[in-house]
Amino acid sequence: MRLQTRERLAGSPVQAERSDAGFTLIELMVVLLIIAILLGIAIPTFLGVTGSANDRAAQSNNTNALTEVKALYQNGQSYTLAALPLATLTSSAPEFAWLQSGACAANAVNCVSEYPVDVVSAADGQGVILANLSKTGTCWYAMDLEAAPAATFGVDTGGTIQALSATAGANAQENAAGSAGLTQAGVYYSQVTKAAAGTCAATRPTTAGPWKWGTTYSNAPQS
Repeated sequence: MRLQTRERLAGSPVQAERSDAGFTLIELMVVLLIIAILLGIAIPTFLGVTGSANDRAAQSNNTNALTEVKALYQNGQSYTLAALPLATLTSSAPEFAWLQSGACAANAVNCVSEYPVDVVSAADGQGVILANLSKTGTCWYAMDLEAAPAATFGVDTGGTIQALSATAGANAQENAAGSAGLTQAGVYYSQVTKAAAGTCAATRPTTAGPWKWGTTYSNAPQS
């Protein structure tokens, strides 16, 4: 008797309607709307975290590379290309792809652009600039000055007058822009967001002044 009842119910319109039951269009739209809201919240957060991590990686590369060149500086007390040729940098820190001319490409791995600058007198090589390109497109700069920069001293082959001094005349453009030159030895930082292709080079601050420097990566000004 029960078997017959099941057979009759299985073929009834009520049972057929139950077996075809599913989500309504409104229910599906509500689910899709919830998913869209969650994605709208999650994607910007994820991109922000990823971008910050990429910038930190570039800054870390610069910091580690600066540690390497500062250690090499102790041997000859100079950052000049003669004292620190490319072969020496590569031998000392092969984990980096060193450049002493040109700019780091967007797809380069651990690329560090390095260039000496003069600080007190022409060709003294008492300073060095490093550049590293983040995957975010920001070019991060770190500069070490082993001496307090002189205001002016004639022709500066490293471009330090334009990049560093606060004296009128040779650096009048920088003064007009209200950017005080550096006056003390130390390590300084800068950045260029959305750097154009082929411009993330350590030589750029010496030729594209006026250039601005901060004392940490967190307050590194946009140049």
